[in-house]
Amino acid sequence: MKLIKDQKVLLSKIRVLQYVIFGIFLVIVCQLWNLQILRGPEYQQMAERNRIRTLDVPAPRGIIRDREGRSLVSNRPSFNIQVNLENLKGKDKAESERKEADMLLFLERELKLDRTSVRERLDRFGNGPLYKPITIKEDVSWADVGTVEAHLREHPELTVSQEPRRIYPLGAVGAHVLGYVGEISEEQVGSDEFPSSRRGDLIGKHGMERVYNSMLTGKDGFRQVVVNSLGRVAKTLQRQDAVPGKDVFLTLDLDLQMVAEKLLEGRMGTLVAMNPNNGEILAMVSRPAFDPNSFISRISSRNWQELISDPASPFMNRAIQATYSPGSIFKIIMAHAGLAEGAIDPSHWIFCNGEISMYDRVFHCSHRGGHGYVNVSAAIQSSCNIYFYLLGKQMGIDVISRYARSLGLGEKTGIDLPGERTGLVPDAQWKKKRYGNPWYAGETISVAIGQGALSATPLQILEAISALSVGGRLPQPHLLLNDPRYSASEALKPMAASYSSENRALLRDAMWRVVNSGGTGYLAAVGGMDVCGKTGTVQVIGKEKRTELNIPEGAREDLEDHAWFVGFAPKNSPEIAVVAFVEHGGTGGRSAAPMAAEVFREYFSKKGLIPPAVDTHIADIRPANPSPQP
Repeated sequence: MKLIKDQKVLLSKIRVLQYVIFGIFLVIVCQLWNLQILRGPEYQQMAERNRIRTLDVPAPRGIIRDREGRSLVSNRPSFNIQVNLENLKGKDKAESERKEADMLLFLERELKLDRTSVRERLDRFGNGPLYKPITIKEDVSWADVGTVEAHLREHPELTVSQEPRRIYPLGAVGAHVLGYVGEISEEQVGSDEFPSSRRGDLIGKHGMERVYNSMLTGKDGFRQVVVNSLGRVAKTLQRQDAVPGKDVFLTLDLDLQMVAEKLLEGRMGTLVAMNPNNGEILAMVSRPAFDPNSFISRISSRNWQELISDPASPFMNRAIQATYSPGSIFKIIMAHAGLAEGAIDPSHWIFCNGEISMYDRVFHCSHRGGHGYVNVSAAIQSSCNIYFYLLGKQMGIDVISRYARSLGLGEKTGIDLPGERTGLVPDAQWKKKRYGNPWYAGETISVAIGQGALSATPLQILEAISALSVGGRLPQPHLLLNDPRYSASEALKPMAASYSSENRALLRDAMWRVVNSGGTGYLAAVGGMDVCGKTGTVQVIGKEKRTELNIPEGAREDLEDHAWFVGFAPKNSPEIAVVAFVEHGGTGGRSAAPMAAEVFREYFSKKGLIPPAVDTHIADIRPANPSPQP
C-alpha cells in the first residue's frame, strides 16, 4: 500500500517536472521565434554591422606645382583617432553613458583631449550612421597611436585610421596664393560651391586650394572589412581604390617667388610680377603672411582669434585686397589721358618753380626748389607735380576718371583668387551720390597726382601699366597655367580708349628715363637690360600736420610714407612687369625700386641674358635714411 502511495507521489512530481520542462521549452521556443523570426532581420543587420564594416579610403588631393612642375603643395601620410559609436552602445542608457564617460576620461588623461570638445564633436556627427567612425583627433603622433592600440581591449570603440594630409613644404611662401584646407562648415555642406560635400570633409578654404577645389579633390574609395571583437581588421572582403585629385600647375615661377619673398621679409607690403603679354602671374607676395601648415589639423579657437585680430592683417592679400592711393604712379595714366585727349603737346614746356597757386590754395611740387622747364617726358622723369596739377585742371575729373577706368582702375581685374577689391575712381557723379555734394575743381588737383579719394590695388596698377607697355590692351591676370580661358585671344581685354603707337613710344621713353637717365627710379636699373618704370610716394600724414604735431621725419614708422614702384622690361618688347609696394617704406625710389630691380635681375639672369643675381643686393636695399624724393 505504501509502495503504491509512493509511486503516485513520484508520478505527480514527474508530471510537475514535465510541465516545468515543457514550460521552459515553450519559453525558449517563443524567445527563439522572437529572435529569429520576428526580430531576426534586425539582429542579423546588427551582427553584420559589428562583423563587417565599410571603411572610407580618403583620396589624396592633387599636388599644386609651379610652372616648371616643382611642388608647392603636396601630401603626406597621417593618422587620426576615431570613435565607433556602435561600440559605445550598451544594453541600456545607463551602460551607454558609463561607457562614454570612461572613454572621455581616458581621452582626457592619455591623449590630452578636452572632453567638452570631444562631446561637442560626437553630438555634431552622432546623428549619422552608427557604423561611420567620427574623427576626434587628427594627425596624431606615434605615441598616441601606441596608446590607443595598447588599450583596445578596454576601449574597443577607439580606432586608428590613416589618411593623406596636406603639407606646405615652403611654409608661408606663397601663402596668400596657395591658401589652405580646413574642415567644411555647416553652411558650406551641400552648397553650390561644394555640391557633393559631407560633414567632416576637408575642403579648400582660401587661395588656389579653394578656387580649384573641384580639380584638386579626388574620389574617395572604400574597404569592406571583417573586424574582431576589439575592432581590429581581420579580413578585407572588398576594396575600391581612391582616385587622387588632379595636379594643378600655376603660372608662378618658384625662383622669382623666392626672391620676392626674401625682399619683403620683415616688411609690410606686396610684390607682384606678371607677364604683360598674357597676364600670367610669375610671382605674388604679400607680407605679413601666415603658415598654411597651421590649418592642417583643426586650429584652436584661441589661435584663430589671435590670427584674425592681428592688427598687421596676415590674412590680407595686399596685392588684391588692400587699396592705396597710387601717388605719382598715376602720372603715367594722366599723361596717357592727356596725350589721347590732345590736351598735351609733347613739345610744349612749362616752368616749375616749386609751387603754384590755384583755387585760393598753394600746391607744392615734389621738389621744393622746382624742376625748371619741363615737358611731359621730363615731368614724368622728375615726377613734377606742377605739370600734372595744370593738366588735371585742364582735363577735369570726369575725363581723368574715364581714362583711369579704361585702364582697369575702379573694377576687379578678374584674377582667379577670392576676395579681390575694386578700389575707387572718383568723379562728380560718385561724390554727388555718396555725399550729396558737388565735386569741387580743387579736388581734381589732388587726384591728378594720385591722391585724394582715388585708390587702387597694386594688381590694378600693374595691369594698367602693363596695358600701356604692350600696346593698349589690358592683360587678364591669372594663376592657372595652360587654362583655355586664358588663351591668346582671351588673355588681353580691350581698353575703352584709343592708344596710338606714338603715344606709347613717348610714355615708354619717359619711363625709361625715370630709371636710366637720372630719374626718381634709378635704383631699379639693371645692367644690360632696359628697365622702364615709375616711382610713387604716398603721404600718410601731411607735412603741415607733421609740423603741427611736432613729429620729426623718421620718428614714427607708422607715419612714414608708403612707397611704390611699377615697371617693365625690356623697353621695346616687354616680357615682365613688376609692381612693388611697401607700407611705410619711405620713398618709392629708395625703398620699392630696388626690390623691383632684384626681380628683374633674377628673371633675366635665369634666361641667361645678364649675369646671375647676387644675394648681397637683397640685403642692402633699404637705406638707413631714405631721401624724400617721390
